[in-house]
Amino acid sequence: MKYRSADTIRSEHLGTRVTVRRALPEGGASDVIGILEHVDDATLTVRDKRGERHTIGRGEIVAARVIGPLPTVENPESPASGENSTS
Repeated sequence: MKYRSADTIRSEHLGTRVTVRRALPEGGASDVIGILEHVDDATLTVRDKRGERHTIGRGEIVAARVIGPLPTVENPESPASGENSTS
């Protein structure tokens, strides 16, 4: 999916996983990835995987996009699970 401008991240995206690249005051940029919890004309709030909330002013946003949910990793069957089984 292509990046969306900050203007296209709207309330309809609440509850979805997003990535937001924001300009830092000292220069450079920082990415925030998490669940979009709040949207208004001035800010976005994203909760990251550690549970921290990041409120980002729209003027700070360099790029943003809606991304899919975290991929699930299936646990392969443990090699030890069948060693002692009897029929």
